[in-house]
Amino acid sequence: TTAATIATTTTTTTTTESTTTTAMPTTTTTTTAEEISCMLFGDPHVVSFDNSRRLRELGATEHTELWTQIIPTYREWNTFLGSGDFWIVRSEAISIQGRYGQRGWIYGVAVGGSFLQGHKFAVGSSDDSGSGWDGFLMTWDGSTVLESFPSEFSVDGLIRVRYVEDSFYQDSIDEFHEERDNWRSRTSLRLLELSLPQGVRITVALGTNVGSWTMRFMDVFITMPFQASGQDGHCGRAIGDFNLDWQGSAVATGESLLTGTMPALLSMKKGFISAASTECIEGEEPEDNRGPCQSVLAPSEFGMLFVNACVQDVCSGGQGILEHYEAFALRVFHEYAAEAQGKHRCAFPAEPHGVGYFWDPRCHTTVSLGCGADGVHDECRLCGGSGTYAAVQCPGTTDP
Repeated sequence: TTAATIATTTTTTTTTESTTTTAMPTTTTTTTAEEISCMLFGDPHVVSFDNSRRLRELGATEHTELWTQIIPTYREWNTFLGSGDFWIVRSEAISIQGRYGQRGWIYGVAVGGSFLQGHKFAVGSSDDSGSGWDGFLMTWDGSTVLESFPSEFSVDGLIRVRYVEDSFYQDSIDEFHEERDNWRSRTSLRLLELSLPQGVRITVALGTNVGSWTMRFMDVFITMPFQASGQDGHCGRAIGDFNLDWQGSAVATGESLLTGTMPALLSMKKGFISAASTECIEGEEPEDNRGPCQSVLAPSEFGMLFVNACVQDVCSGGQGILEHYEAFALRVFHEYAAEAQGKHRCAFPAEPHGVGYFWDPRCHTTVSLGCGADGVHDECRLCGGSGTYAAVQCPGTTDP
């Protein structure tokens, strides 16, 4: 018997599964706070955060022929005639206060809060005409700064202040008032330009109306980021309600940024008309000032927004205020409309590189650096950059 041996072969198959993990991209969204603006001018009239949005929208419209139709609906600005210390902006981090005299003319401004790490900058009018410039005095934590003109003061990471001429004012003098004997020939309108943390920018125009009597006053222009925790004061809440709490914005005892930060501020001089009076300081009827106001405000186009305010302020402050409004109107156009109108109206064959540009009504009558940039429109003007046009200030900046 033959034994048969059968060999059995077992084959094992191993299957390996491969798992691929794909990392999903992570997207981080950074929300930039809205930039909001406010300005206080004259006795004072206030263009609140909410109204400033409307003003900027108007300045950005491409159809400027509609301005003459729309402007009349914007002509009544908020006006406050009280006196005392009031919050202009009150928020968790940013504090801005103003000191108002008779009829509300502003003659003191202070800035503080946690965004300045507890420090304070203040400017006010002093009874001593030798203090600062024509009675204006600037302090940082109570110590006098900016004692010469022009000058600059800065603290790294906290504040930079430029004390300079108002270019709008000087251009108006050169063009329209070379032969006239008025307050401009005797007094300059000067600016304090503040650059602060969080992108806060404040410009304070310092004016002195000299004649048979002296009046010092300030216009205040504020740009800052919307505060998520809220803001209020005479600039409003910036939430679209257009409501201003005038008396509720009074500074409580112990909260003043102006008290103790500088020598005694200017006591109001005789010559002011009381808040309840309709009498003009130089004896004219209020409406007598409408034609002159329209004349000085028309060249900037936007200026016609402020005719009624001009009529009131010339009545209560004198003819020197009429002169001031011309420069004020040019500054408002520069801040609220000039950049957008440059985009609409300038006719560059290709977008300029390394510089900005804007629409400048002054170029129509005055030959200045950067005017006629597109070769078509005199008013099309280059600005900024690091070269030839660095000295021309672009809208929305405090640097020349």
